[in-house]
Amino acid sequence: MIRTGKFSITLKTTAAALLLAACAQVPVVKAQPAADLALSEQIVDLAERGKFTELAHVVDTLPASPEAKSLDATIDLYLAHLKDRKATKLDAHNEALEEAFKLIGETKPEDAMIKVIEAHSLAENPDKLLTEQRVAELIQTVAGKAEKAYAKNDFVESLSLYRLLDLLYEKNREYKKQYEDAATHVRVLQLYNPQLLRDLYKQRAERLGNEDELELFEEAGNQDIEDWTIKLEGINTGMLGQVFAHAATRHIDKDGYVALVRGAATGMGIMIQTDGLETVFESMADQGKVDAMQAKLDEVLKDLGRPGRNLNRANAMSIIADIMQTNLETIALPESVIVHELTQGACTELDQFTAPIWPEDLKQFARTMNGNFVGIGVQIQKLDGKLTVVTPLEGTPAMKAGLKANDVIAKVGGVPTGTWTVDKAVREITGPEDTKVTLTMLREGKEPFDVTLIRKPINIESIKGFAHRDTGGWDYWVDKDAGIGYIRMTQFLRQTAADMDKAVQQMQREGELNAIVLDLRFNPGGLLSTAIGVVDRFIDRGRIVSTVNAEGITTTSQSASRRNTYNDDIELVILINQGSASASEIVSGALQDYERATVLGENSYGKGSVQDIFPLGRGESLFKCTTQYYQLPKGDIIHRKDDSTEWGIKPDLEVKMTNKEVADWLEARRDADILIAEEDRDPENPQTDPKDILADGLDPQLEAAVLLLKAKQLSSRVELARKGE
Repeated sequence: MIRTGKFSITLKTTAAALLLAACAQVPVVKAQPAADLALSEQIVDLAERGKFTELAHVVDTLPASPEAKSLDATIDLYLAHLKDRKATKLDAHNEALEEAFKLIGETKPEDAMIKVIEAHSLAENPDKLLTEQRVAELIQTVAGKAEKAYAKNDFVESLSLYRLLDLLYEKNREYKKQYEDAATHVRVLQLYNPQLLRDLYKQRAERLGNEDELELFEEAGNQDIEDWTIKLEGINTGMLGQVFAHAATRHIDKDGYVALVRGAATGMGIMIQTDGLETVFESMADQGKVDAMQAKLDEVLKDLGRPGRNLNRANAMSIIADIMQTNLETIALPESVIVHELTQGACTELDQFTAPIWPEDLKQFARTMNGNFVGIGVQIQKLDGKLTVVTPLEGTPAMKAGLKANDVIAKVGGVPTGTWTVDKAVREITGPEDTKVTLTMLREGKEPFDVTLIRKPINIESIKGFAHRDTGGWDYWVDKDAGIGYIRMTQFLRQTAADMDKAVQQMQREGELNAIVLDLRFNPGGLLSTAIGVVDRFIDRGRIVSTVNAEGITTTSQSASRRNTYNDDIELVILINQGSASASEIVSGALQDYERATVLGENSYGKGSVQDIFPLGRGESLFKCTTQYYQLPKGDIIHRKDDSTEWGIKPDLEVKMTNKEVADWLEARRDADILIAEEDRDPENPQTDPKDILADGLDPQLEAAVLLLKAKQLSSRVELARKGE
């Protein structure tokens, strides 16, 4: 999260485990064996442990009641879906593996790796799959190709291959360094020689026989090549010194100046060893000068590697001055270039959220902070050289036009995007309200197609329900007969908690609200103040979250109050997955610690860090630095770091979904959420009914949440019967 004034804004994050026992305020309740529990407690215990078959047997022994009948039907449907999912998963695993082996035989290692990654995600024992002889040999082949491509300065090829390996070894990040080094070379080419980068992507498309991409590369020519001097305008040496001073004294890990100088020298080394820069900077055509500069960097790195080596600010800046002087005597890169590369390298050594915000990027950063813009409502990233849709934002022109995740934006206004950065794409796609922009899209299995959209103000709606109502607004009931509401929280914006209040009040007017499913899946976070407000709706006392600095000292603490708290008779289940980060983790973790909610789904992302903003120069640039970690009520630090073995929020009840299942669910959910006028509806292609998402088993996590809440309702009825009430 980024703190600005009295608010904290989350960007996306990972983490170390610091356990501070002195901060633990929440009692730990020990679980009892099911056999020793009262019948009402046994029902809840079985449901919370996912023992639904055993739960069904218990329900069958109970007297008939509406609650027992409803739960029994829900369990039967869930178990039927579970059986189908297991069979489908096994078939998909076997099919992916069979296809992988076929592609290995056809000497198509990259295509085979994609299938192995798919099979790995579906395997009952993923680690065992990696030891299968043909799979192990394939991995060695791809790793060998990646290494050779890197050695030949084909950084696009090596990045693509290392990306596959990094995806396969996502847990232990065995290929993390190779992937990041290749990515740095590609970043350097993107900035200084985008034409060469385009050519490398074109060569790769030729090798893979991708005709659509080749055609676009041919059309692109040298159009819209951005000048690096514009991107780096205003960067100066003083900014580098300020970054070092802030990072060395304020960064959460307090690695000091040694880490910063090491990162700077390493990053600079990668930059000058990037083939193709000699056409941009003439002096780099002299290999002797490049070697002399590299020798200086190697000398610095060797010195920093001495046991017990330590640096103060004066020492560090003296070394940086030596590097810059050597630059003047050898390759003579402009001041803005060497400052940019040294700074980027230094920040890379720290963490992925610590970074400068250069003068050219300030406008985009300010727009991100404000959350208001006019455009089409789509998140994009550069993936394998292509502008790729991450997701359309719900209710925006992009979603209504049917844009999907993984679509490639090949052209904007007829101009190919092969050499564009994400920033340039954002500038070109956004524009004045009610103006048109035409995108040429590539989608797997389809011919390229054009879509024309009208730019509109993008007001992100952070609270959504289960279904749109024909009369307007959301229907928040996922099961009204059982009194179970459903609230999707997509971000933590300023109005989010108040909008959640409105949703709760609407349900209370419409019926008896017994329970809520709070869906935080793929919620990347937002304002800390809003996260605190959401937690405060469900507890009336106790610490919600605190922050700790590098010494483990609590620096801030936020507690609940009685003012806005809902009725505590409302049961709560929170859904999370690997896309739930930062503020989502504070909400789910705090309410889990207080046993106010049952958390269901998959382990969250692990973003539990705070980034502070410091001005550079006279405010024409900024420095975003990770300064603190968030701490939950029981004392846990949820942030994930490279050496973490545990991170984020672990669900009370784990319900996993495969990548394919997630994609199918998101596709159905997006289709159901699109607002279509009655006259525009196609009877031949009916819109997804949200009820079918559950009925067809497309969302097993929500299905399990409803089942759990119904079990708790039955448990309450059994307990009342036992007391004779």
